[in-house]
Amino acid sequence: MDDKEIEFALSCAKEAAKIGAKIIKKYFLEKPKNEIEMKGISDWVTEADKKSEEEIKKFLLSEFPANFLGEEFGSVRSTKKNISWIVDPLDGTKNFTKGIDIFCVSIALKEENSIKVGVVLDVMRDEMFYACEGLGAFLNEKKISVSENSDFSSALIGTGMPFRIKEFVNLYLESYKEIFLKGAGIRNIGAAALEICYVACGRLDAFWELGLSPWDMAAGALILSEAGGIVSDFWGKQNWLETGCIIASNKKLYEPLLSIISKHFEKI
Repeated sequence: MDDKEIEFALSCAKEAAKIGAKIIKKYFLEKPKNEIEMKGISDWVTEADKKSEEEIKKFLLSEFPANFLGEEFGSVRSTKKNISWIVDPLDGTKNFTKGIDIFCVSIALKEENSIKVGVVLDVMRDEMFYACEGLGAFLNEKKISVSENSDFSSALIGTGMPFRIKEFVNLYLESYKEIFLKGAGIRNIGAAALEICYVACGRLDAFWELGLSPWDMAAGALILSEAGGIVSDFWGKQNWLETGCIIASNKKLYEPLLSIISKHFEKI
């Protein structure tokens, strides 16, 4: 894709995120009408997830046709074989269903193995995080950057429990304990895409989680990278989309955080 195509794709992603957010907000404010289904243990889906994805997909594929990978309805193939939209129509569904107003829409565009566009829209706060490859990261038109914190004792680090792969909970808790005992404050906000963006703008200093899907990570990872942060899997490789294991950090805490996490997950 050339620069004009990427710029147009970003405008499409922003508009699609607003379309999804409008639907989600309406359902949230009328939550007695919202029906919840179980996709798996602790894995929920609502009418809002489905309707948001339907409308986002309809808009994106009409304005910028490409492959489409969404959380709720799977993939759609396109003639543009190497370009794909990756969409989470409602990240933070459990928060949403419990009346906790922390959830977002996440949209990324990938070409080959490179994320070119990322948009994450916090629905209830109207905060839009976005980035294009090589052009920096922004929050509501203002450029953002990661924190400069290098001290675990004053760090605030985000994470999420591995609810989809509970067999790794002991390894996760071991890493959690070591990070916690170094003095770090730890938060589980419940929306991975948003938490990665919080690292990008310095609200959090780092984030780690396992058992994630591409749509949980793709947009936020580009935004973080463009904000000056570092993204990898648990072993320092660029396989986070494949493994679902992600470390997203400012530059100064990345190596010590990687050292802790890679040690505890060495054998998986």
